[in-house]
Amino acid sequence: MNWDMQAATQWPEVFGSWNSMTEDQLLLLWEQKKKAIDIAKEEEMDLRKYIVKREFPKPQEGTNTKELGQGYQLKSVIKYNYNLSSNDIVEKCLDHISALGNEGPFIADRLVSWKPSFLITEYRDLCERKDKGDASAIKILNIVNEMLTISEAAPTLEIKEPKKAKK
Repeated sequence: MNWDMQAATQWPEVFGSWNSMTEDQLLLLWEQKKKAIDIAKEEEMDLRKYIVKREFPKPQEGTNTKELGQGYQLKSVIKYNYNLSSNDIVEKCLDHISALGNEGPFIADRLVSWKPSFLITEYRDLCERKDKGDASAIKILNIVNEMLTISEAAPTLEIKEPKKAKK
């Protein structure tokens, strides 16, 4: 992947001005832009929440629509996050539900689904073992590669201020 060359040919005027900046100037510009985005996102979210509360005083979960006139509509999708407690608590509660009469076990089975999650620690351990020539780790990783896709995530960037001396 040669992103730098591709991007440079697409936006030469931007990179041209960035290339003339010192590292400090470039980092300060990035920090200013990031702060402006953060402020704008926070202000937009506050305004969005206010408008939804004002225009939909009794919202329903899902899509809410208000006619604005001349064919325009205001739509808001109301969502809730449903997060379960730890697996131990969930399993204990499902056991209690299962013990409640005839329908208990059926409801408990349909109430929660268990989805697999990838445990990176074990994977990295296998990679280290493979790098050392471990035949078992090589076989296991070959199988893992059939079910795993790895893609590059967006990088993060942060400028940390020095800690202030205690007085």
